[in-house]
Amino acid sequence: MKAVVWRGDMTVDIESVEDARIEAATDVLMRVTSTAICGTDLHIYEGRMGEVNGLVIGHEPLGVVEEVGSAVASIKKGDRVVVPTHICCGFCYNCVRGYSASCLMTNPGSAGAAYGYPGMGSYRGTQTELVRIPFADANCLRLPGEPGDEWEHDFVLLADAFPSGYHATELAQVSIGDSVAIFGAGAIGLLAAYSSFLRGAGEVYVVDYIPERLEKAGELGAIPIDFRVGDPVEQILEQRGRARKNAGATWRGEDSMSGVNCGIDAIGFQARDRANPSREKPDQVIHDLARLINPNGRLGIAGVFLPNDAKPVGEIEKRGDLTVPWQTLFKKSVAVGMGRDNDERYNTQLRDMIIAGRAKPSQVVSHRLPLSQAPDAFKKFDQRIDGYIKVVLDPNK
Repeated sequence: MKAVVWRGDMTVDIESVEDARIEAATDVLMRVTSTAICGTDLHIYEGRMGEVNGLVIGHEPLGVVEEVGSAVASIKKGDRVVVPTHICCGFCYNCVRGYSASCLMTNPGSAGAAYGYPGMGSYRGTQTELVRIPFADANCLRLPGEPGDEWEHDFVLLADAFPSGYHATELAQVSIGDSVAIFGAGAIGLLAAYSSFLRGAGEVYVVDYIPERLEKAGELGAIPIDFRVGDPVEQILEQRGRARKNAGATWRGEDSMSGVNCGIDAIGFQARDRANPSREKPDQVIHDLARLINPNGRLGIAGVFLPNDAKPVGEIEKRGDLTVPWQTLFKKSVAVGMGRDNDERYNTQLRDMIIAGRAKPSQVVSHRLPLSQAPDAFKKFDQRIDGYIKVVLDPNK
């Protein structure tokens, strides 16, 4: 079968690999109809996760069950399913408490497993034609419809991007009427903005510097903030301050609350230096959020921070550390939530919102391309050019 394989920094090839097969009675095989490229895949592509020659990349598959293991109870051949990025057993100490991203069974000796992800088990990635799904009863989310229908791009985003965006708003405890600032307008940041509105947020600001991403944020109803224009914190404070000043007595005496109630980092360790966006500055976002967040505010840190960056930008990062303004956050009594998305907490409910017509996450999908075009898609996505925001690959073309 054909697959996207890492062959060195900034290099992926389309190669023939051994077909996936049933390895345990609890497995199923999925024939993939759509598989998306994630920003995390770019960390691998760029060599930031070390030497992984021969790794099949990808962790966002949607497809149809082709073969079923003898111990699988709830999944049948022909079922249309999506599976979460993080592979879980459904019955270990962490899974039963809702921490499916920290499963203790799927990556023995560690907490958490994923497809096509270094250090998270030996599972092959999903940018391929056929995928083995372990613990199928726990991982397969059944879906209506047929491959290629109006829900195809909505459902593939249930594998990771939509639950991750929603998870960011859960970490930040976004609630009705809240003001929210999201740094990063990739797919996760955009879907965090979208999810904020689903949760009743009043105002949502999205900070980035890529024009197409900012435009998409505006289409979703958010207020785009281009940090090339100036300090994004000052831009947001100025906009909010002007609106509050024009509201008469409404917010009298609340000058110290002119920031936002909720802040989300949807970038992680590859945050850009605002003074020079060609350079990375991993602590840029947390310092901006510390300045912007209101007293008693909430932060959601959903962007990825690698435990071992193979190409750190400085001595602090080489140690796996980050400079964080704890004094400011403590003084403001800010609550900080962070960590991986426990996909299974959200994906069933988000699926049902899609089916009911209450959610349309596919608005962030910019390209659908044949699997054969993955090398070019990775290059353009990594360079943030030609409007590449969220790319879905079709293994059947």
